Amino acid sequence: MPMPLFIAGAVMSFVFGASIGSFLNVCIYRLPQGESLVTPPSHCPACNTRLRPADLFPLFSYLLLRGKCRYCGKRISPRYFTIEFITGLIFVAFWWALAAQYQEALATSAGMLMLSMAWIWAASMLVTFMIDLDTTYVIEPVTWVGMASGIIFEIAKRVLENKPLYDTWTWQHIHIPYIQAIPGMVIGFCIFLLIDLFGRLLFRKPGMGLGDSYIGAAIGALLGAGLALLSFGIAIFCGALVGIVIIIIGMRSPAPEPEKADSVSEGALQETGDDDMPQGRYMPFGPFLTSSAVLLALAPGWVTTQAMHLWQWYMRLF
Repeated sequence: MPMPLFIAGAVMSFVFGASIGSFLNVCIYRLPQGESLVTPPSHCPACNTRLRPADLFPLFSYLLLRGKCRYCGKRISPRYFTIEFITGLIFVAFWWALAAQYQEALATSAGMLMLSMAWIWAASMLVTFMIDLDTTYVIEPVTWVGMASGIIFEIAKRVLENKPLYDTWTWQHIHIPYIQAIPGMVIGFCIFLLIDLFGRLLFRKPGMGLGDSYIGAAIGALLGAGLALLSFGIAIFCGALVGIVIIIIGMRSPAPEPEKADSVSEGALQETGDDDMPQGRYMPFGPFLTSSAVLLALAPGWVTTQAMHLWQWYMRLF
């Protein structure tokens, strides 16, 4: 692919990603509250004034308004700008990774469909990341979007690579057609379901909750079973490290006064897989899952190599 076209695609991906990031901000704010994504229209949460089109340009509006509402002067959270910027970067990263691999073939209808599904999957992971980080809840329909986009991604990839649309598993002379996304989803879901059941049996209280199982299924849909398992291992390793750091910091500082958890509407609770999750000092695991999955989706070869080097170093210690 010529470098000017490569760069032009990256620029367009960033602009489009930043625009999608503006919508993702709406999802992140409204879905936990059980609110509609369509109505009411975008408005200032402080003065409730409906925003004009000039106030809604991704990135630029925040910079031009210096992070304040045009109508009441209240400060706008920098999170809105950050999510738009990160979404733009993620879209560029997926464009860069797929364009480097498929070159001009990415400009075909199958290539564009594959790229679009990768973007949609990444967007669902980002929304899940932020909602889980904020509330420790997982909104199931968001992960369903990730699962569907992962399945379509694989089909489009097979068309682009001129491969059969499905593989065949033979069992006692019975030929069963399947695509890699399906066993990836099943394995991703069952692993965290078993971890949750094991935690309930061992500690006699709720474990991880089903929310992480839905995240695992969405990851398996795009990455397949093998890379999904690797991403789970990376997430568990990173989560353990962060947990150890938090425990050490907690031991050296006085415990804070318990705070009342933010209220979540009953409608939103019905759409989550974590309706019985323990509160308090619970550290959400979803952000570790989604981060490792996006990293593996972008650079599976590099991540796999580094994981092998880390494992070999670990084995030499013993």
